[in-house]
Amino acid sequence: MGSRSIQIQTRALFQHRSMRKHVRDGMKLTHLAIEVGSVMSCVIDENGALSKLRLLGMDATEETEDEDPQARLDAEFVLLTGTLRQFIDVLARSLGGIDS
Repeated sequence: MGSRSIQIQTRALFQHRSMRKHVRDGMKLTHLAIEVGSVMSCVIDENGALSKLRLLGMDATEETEDEDPQARLDAEFVLLTGTLRQFIDVLARSLGGIDS
């Protein structure tokens, strides 16, 4: 992958027989959990709204005494916004682009 590419992984919902049966019976998928480049996870709903944006692995990181909380928050924000921007670009391309 190049520096401008991003990998999107979704959970394998339809590998389970019961899920395939639900879809055949008319069940509609309304929310999809997505992991973006092993950096961020989110949920996309049937209207395309993103929610539950999270940086992966950041919850478990313990602060040390010499760590600046503001610097850590700034770094997390930059990482999340950069990953989100790449994700939206990839999502838009995969859905046929954005109307002007």
